[in-house]
Amino acid sequence: ASCHAKDGERTGTVTPLEDIGTDDQRHKDFTVEVAAGLNQLGTDQWQLRHFAPQSGYVNVMLDGIWLRAPYLHNGSVPTLRDLLKHPADRPKDFCPGNTLYDWENVGFIATMDPTRAESPCGNSFHYKTSVTGNSNAGHLFGTDLQESEKDALIEFLKTL
Repeated sequence: ASCHAKDGERTGTVTPLEDIGTDDQRHKDFTVEVAAGLNQLGTDQWQLRHFAPQSGYVNVMLDGIWLRAPYLHNGSVPTLRDLLKHPADRPKDFCPGNTLYDWENVGFIATMDPTRAESPCGNSFHYKTSVTGNSNAGHLFGTDLQESEKDALIEFLKTL
């Protein structure tokens, strides 16, 4: 709650990468030049102005979190239930892009078809956490909760 609640003391602030332990490739790719280019975008009615590289990732509110799958800043975790697992137990490969919703685990169905060795995701994208920038490591908050506590947290998150 301190990082993501509306009145959380860290909501809207930057958490250093070493504190959350998530993949840092997106951070590395967001250079001063990229920020300057984004700040040039606009029309006569709106303009982007405040993009700047940070020392980590910004803690955002979780309103509508039930519909923002896949999770983490790089989309490397298919469901909220998977996010509450230790990184070693999170899916290493999955198929994002489905429009079928998984109400129990909170996210979109991203099941692979093991009978299709050449293309286990069919026409969907095959997300591999082993690829640079796709790691699902870090963000250990909630991973040590009891299963009943995780269930309660997921039910709460569905209401946001």
